[in-house]
Amino acid sequence: MREEELKNIWNNSSRIPEISFDKKRLIEELSIKINSIQKQIRIRDIREISASVIGILIYSYFLWEIPFPITKVASTLSIIWFITVIVAFTKSRKDNAVSNLTFSIHEQLAHQNKLMRKQVRLLNLAAYWYSLPSFAINLLFIAGLENPADYSWTNKIASSVLPLSMNMKAITLIGLAFFYAFIIWINKRAITRDLKPMLAKIALIQTNIKE
Repeated sequence: MREEELKNIWNNSSRIPEISFDKKRLIEELSIKINSIQKQIRIRDIREISASVIGILIYSYFLWEIPFPITKVASTLSIIWFITVIVAFTKSRKDNAVSNLTFSIHEQLAHQNKLMRKQVRLLNLAAYWYSLPSFAINLLFIAGLENPADYSWTNKIASSVLPLSMNMKAITLIGLAFFYAFIIWINKRAITRDLKPMLAKIALIQTNIKE
């Protein structure tokens, strides 16, 4: 099998009848699936970066407006965390850029294998760098909310949104715990449902090409 023939199929150009149907179908299916997953990753990265920019603006306002010392510390940590998220997903977005079409089929497969493994690592570690730190910061933020009257604070908008009572604090923290647990589950599900099958298919094609 000539490398140029495989490269043409990879780039969705002319079809070569001499290539066996199974290999041809595997490469076509892989190309379609990779494009789909990369599109999902690009959407996710843009969404997370956009949400982080909004988060920075919100917590910058809280840092300036809310007088409670512990909450100010938590707001500062939130801003730093959002910057970290922006850096992480900006790197992911760059890594997920369309690969060089001048690559050989072997290089294309190796490149995609590397990208998918990076995504698996990113999602596997999400609990440690994304969910748990964010939950801990929110816990600190909520725990630091005090009685506005003690600081002569009369911002009606902020005080109506923030969980100032013990009951609202407990409800908010429980809701956040379920939210971040759901994020961890979604990431694990994406690895099992999408990324691991993709890696297995890439490995299969790499093995077939070597034969």
